[in-house]
Amino acid sequence: MNAKSMSVWIAALAMGLGAGVAAAAKASTPDNGALLGASGNDNEWILPAKSYEGNPYTGLTQIAPNNVASLGLAWSTALADEGQQEAAALSWKGTLFIATSHNGVVALDAASGKLKWQFPYDPSYIISFSVNRGVGIADGKVFMATLDCRVIALDAETGKQVWNVAGCSDPSNSFYSMAAYVYKGAVIVGHAGGDYGTEGSVTAFSTKDGKQLWDWSTLKRDTWPGTSWHHGGAAVWSGLSIDPKDSTLFVAPGNPGPDMVLKGREGPDLYTNSLVALDINGKKPKVKWHYQLVKNDTHDADTSMIPVLFTAKVAGKMQDLVAVGDKAGNFVVLDRATGKPLHKLAVSDQTGFFTTVPTVEGTHACPNHGGGIEWLGGGYDPASNLFFVPSTEECGIWKIDPNPPVYAPGQAYKGGALPKRGKGTGVLTAIDMDTGAVRWRNPLPYPGQGGALITASGLVFTSDLGGSLYAFSTTTGKQLWHVDTGSAVVAPITTYVLGGQQYLNVVVGQAGNQQTANLPTPQASRVLAFRLGATQPVVNSSEGQVARATSKNAAAGEVPVSIGDAPYTAEQVTAGAAVYAQHCAVCHGAQLQGVAAPAMAGPAFARTKPTLAQLHTVVTKNMPLTAPGTLSAADYAAIMAYMLSYECVKPSGDGKTPFPTGDISALKPITFGAKICPPGGGKE
Repeated sequence: MNAKSMSVWIAALAMGLGAGVAAAAKASTPDNGALLGASGNDNEWILPAKSYEGNPYTGLTQIAPNNVASLGLAWSTALADEGQQEAAALSWKGTLFIATSHNGVVALDAASGKLKWQFPYDPSYIISFSVNRGVGIADGKVFMATLDCRVIALDAETGKQVWNVAGCSDPSNSFYSMAAYVYKGAVIVGHAGGDYGTEGSVTAFSTKDGKQLWDWSTLKRDTWPGTSWHHGGAAVWSGLSIDPKDSTLFVAPGNPGPDMVLKGREGPDLYTNSLVALDINGKKPKVKWHYQLVKNDTHDADTSMIPVLFTAKVAGKMQDLVAVGDKAGNFVVLDRATGKPLHKLAVSDQTGFFTTVPTVEGTHACPNHGGGIEWLGGGYDPASNLFFVPSTEECGIWKIDPNPPVYAPGQAYKGGALPKRGKGTGVLTAIDMDTGAVRWRNPLPYPGQGGALITASGLVFTSDLGGSLYAFSTTTGKQLWHVDTGSAVVAPITTYVLGGQQYLNVVVGQAGNQQTANLPTPQASRVLAFRLGATQPVVNSSEGQVARATSKNAAAGEVPVSIGDAPYTAEQVTAGAAVYAQHCAVCHGAQLQGVAAPAMAGPAFARTKPTLAQLHTVVTKNMPLTAPGTLSAADYAAIMAYMLSYECVKPSGDGKTPFPTGDISALKPITFGAKICPPGGGKE
């Protein structure tokens, strides 16, 4: 072989090897064809709600009413990234891909739960609560949108970062919490922040390099009085569905801003609390139709449920439909092509919801801000023609501040603290699509927020926030199986087949932002897999995982040590440590590092650049989560002293002047730094 022939042969070999590597990479995740056919592939779970249609229904029949009682735990894997776990576990060819609460990702062996790789992450800042609802998988990559407004692609074989781009147009009041949806070469994601004065939007990024492809604003400005749309909310944070037949994207923008104060924004305020059908065939989405569930909302009534697309019999005729629900407890079924409502009913108590508004003194209304119908909603069963939707029963006293709300970047824009959490319960409702009537309702002891998984064998699986998983007969509602996981369940139940065995999978952890007053104390975060006849589960520790890895997206230049001083005493610090441990640590962490809620000390806290007044407002108005604003003035002052000490703020007046229990406007400004000073020399 001459030199020229040799070089041609080498080039051809290199091209062949390159093509093989590319094919292998793509084989590690589904391609476009597999994603489009996801509804017909029951052996895998490759999109957040199984398919683009968003209906959590599987044709699998191995687990059935006559054997579901023998369902046992096959394996469990502990997660080092502790917190409020809400992600769907995606399965593909023996691997599970799972997002954790602080934007980490783990890849697990689907048969044993053994760790394959981990991508640890710690957002550079957290505006609200810490949660991620799942990854997207395609083209050999794993995609995730983060709490600090990044969109990231990882290599699906190794977990190594491929690209990392900026997302939200205004990160001062926005964050990503929803799953990353991959559709025809685009990662589509909406951002959260409706309670912080954001302008909602849905954005598409190229799966190849993260380049922004299009961005659609959820605010139809000419439907808002004056300039009230400027901080109008309408965030899209729960999930999406897509009709692949005509590339129609269904999005559900949430509450208007400010949440609880109507004055100044009376009107339609579109597209808040709505379902919107978007044509995404062109370069920019176009609205086909919209339907608003709640107008002039003052009770945080996000249209939170992932829209579900399905075909069912209505009034004796088969029709293409879309169903959606909201935190007010409304459940609506509409004609998919026109948006015409066909059925509408309440699945939760709505006492006072539409007849009162929040006042300074307080008004009683149901549901509370934790639902109604939360983000996972439910699903449709073609065999019974029933739609199953879990919901929450909980009421609250809705109060607003005496002064009108003023927008401040990174601060809540609600008009007051959301109501104290009560002793929430749940209910699973089965609705006949032919008539719109309720077929049966089953009460749950705790809020029902984990959605529904329906099987062709006649089972509907669901969960409650107290940690239980259930299986009911689709036709009768009879309970056929129950297990207590010991941890809060906010994530969906998914299913897949491996080695001829059908598995059920769910991620459990803390209740976090959904904590109600009656919940049992949860155990640690874990990934659980169940199968028939399992009696001796494999228990995997979190060994090999890193709890969090500091984000490289942090803004440079934060000060290392806090600058300034404030009055507080050692006695207040001691008292504050006890109050904090009792009321605040479950969400903000024992070391103020942030678990389900933002960090209150350290680099992530410092990067948000809060003022002393803003910190004081957060503490006194929003803490503790289940009963904001209910502690004594002395307790709040003690918590402030404890936090200031932890944040290395020096005590003024030789530590003899206590932190005030009232007005703090006379106190000097403080620049908070990244260094921590645990009282008593404790370690982070």
